[in-house]
Amino acid sequence: MSNKRSRSLKEKVEILNAYESGNHSLSELYDLYNVYPSSIKDWKYKYERYGIEGLKESNTWNKYSKELKLAAIKDYESGNYSLRQVVRKYEISDAKVLRDWIKKYNGHREIKSAGKGRNHSMTKGRSTSWKERIDIVYYCLSVDKNYQETAVKYKVSYQQVYQWVRKYESGGIDALKDRRGRNKTEEELTPEEKMKLEIKRIAKENERLRAENAFLKKLGGNRKEAVLSKVRQEHKYLAIKELNENEGFNISLLCEIAVIARSAYYKWDKRIPSPEERLNEKILEEIKELHKKHDGILGYRRMTLYINRLFKNSYNKKRIRRIMKIAGIESVIRRKKNRYVKSTPQHVAENTLNRDFTAEKPNQKWVTDVTEFKYGHSKKAYLSAILDLYDNTIVSYVVGHSNNNQLVFETLDNAIQTLSATKPLIHSDRGYQYTSYPFKRKIDEAKMTQSMSRVGKCIDNGPIEAFWGTIKCEKYYLNKYDTFEELVKAIDEYIYFFNYERLQERLNGLSPMEFRAKAA
Repeated sequence: MSNKRSRSLKEKVEILNAYESGNHSLSELYDLYNVYPSSIKDWKYKYERYGIEGLKESNTWNKYSKELKLAAIKDYESGNYSLRQVVRKYEISDAKVLRDWIKKYNGHREIKSAGKGRNHSMTKGRSTSWKERIDIVYYCLSVDKNYQETAVKYKVSYQQVYQWVRKYESGGIDALKDRRGRNKTEEELTPEEKMKLEIKRIAKENERLRAENAFLKKLGGNRKEAVLSKVRQEHKYLAIKELNENEGFNISLLCEIAVIARSAYYKWDKRIPSPEERLNEKILEEIKELHKKHDGILGYRRMTLYINRLFKNSYNKKRIRRIMKIAGIESVIRRKKNRYVKSTPQHVAENTLNRDFTAEKPNQKWVTDVTEFKYGHSKKAYLSAILDLYDNTIVSYVVGHSNNNQLVFETLDNAIQTLSATKPLIHSDRGYQYTSYPFKRKIDEAKMTQSMSRVGKCIDNGPIEAFWGTIKCEKYYLNKYDTFEELVKAIDEYIYFFNYERLQERLNGLSPMEFRAKAA
């Protein structure tokens, strides 16, 4: 016996009498009749409110207005009412009906009033003029797109009204014109008409390409920006809204590019933020105030303590951390340092250079190293460079966010590309990049000689260490750099100055590049 089957009026009365007698609990009635306790409570409520008629199965389709549906959904999502309380408050036939409304609403599907569906009693259309179609569309929109009512009023078919409204929304009143008729074949077109069609096609194609490029730029490639809202694909909705308002791109075109239903976009545009989203907005406002008040010294742990005291609640520190991360707020105090595991060198070369820092010709001896710069709030950048001992020229350099193999390998590759027939000696310290097999392989392929400093002897690589001191004293320490781009620009400017304009006494009062050109 399944508890899913419908019960007759006699069975419902029998079960309610057994419940009202007090001889059986709801659990016992479930075992006896195989009926859920929630169903028995519903029958009891309907019987008390409507009498015996409330227990009868309805043979008619209940009609609910759009306003009632939205009010019921908002009451449920406010958290102040249970599903059953909302059903009883709005006299909804069943909890399943309310669940379906909520599912549609959260799925960004349009909530419509009941009774607006197509009536098959009027399906035959009729011929209409352009002015009539405009009047019909305006009337339909004025009655909240009640297609059936409009069709009956103007004696046209439901499908005609529906199509005219869609055409109007996509192309305005011009789209309602009757453009039926035989199109000219390509052979019948005049050269002027062909040119106009081609121009129109190219303009449409260019507009789409512009919209696609602008949309992808807004999204930042494949990255999704974190937002306080939990709406799916909100980053796409925000991009569409901004491009429509600022660039004037068509909503339908942008939705097509984003693979989003136009109705879903309009649903998002008119949505009301949930209570949790509004609370997150309030928390974010207080976080910004506290961050400003305390000069940015609060990390997410201490920020959580302040927020919990302010709101008299116990919010999880992970929630505060997520909100701070979304807003780009972080502490300015020192961060916990990473503990690096000491690596075993894969390859070690002899100290062939042996502090002999003189060279008789260009590209005979090179020295290389990596140094660190800081910018912004304790952010780091790394500069890898190769210096020629003949004239102190910076042969190659690369700036990056990480001190890794790619940084060093790219510096070496750029330097090797400047060589012709010479095979220089290259000297470095024993950093893990320089002792790796891939670095050794690049050296061997270029037929160069590798040399390394002794352990703990920075003086063995003195010339490049001296250059680090020079660039930092003459450029880096004189300015403050808020962004990575500002720092890179300053480094580019100084190295150009160092190579081409900075005169050196040991080079007979010439710059490194002037000295090199003279030697050549």
